[in-house]
Amino acid sequence: MYASPIAIKRVATLRMVVASFGTGVCFMLCLGLALPLTAKGALWSVRAAEASAFERQAPLIEPLDVTAIEAQLDAAEASVISARASTAREIARLNRLTRR
Repeated sequence: MYASPIAIKRVATLRMVVASFGTGVCFMLCLGLALPLTAKGALWSVRAAEASAFERQAPLIEPLDVTAIEAQLDAAEASVISARASTAREIARLNRLTRR
């Protein structure tokens, strides 16, 4: 009833070899079935791509309108200048009150 350690090791090795062989056979079988179907699908999509018309798309990044940007910057600068002019008296008073 008791098996020797050598026999157990031999059975384990045999199981590993058989399992590896079975896995390889299953993989090749699946690959053999899947590759022709994939290749036919790929060839069909290439034919469909050749037959389709080319549609021109708009660029992803629109060109910049430099004059509009400069106008916005000028308006912002004018706004900053007017804000400084309107608060100049208060800022001068704060500067006088704070001792540095």
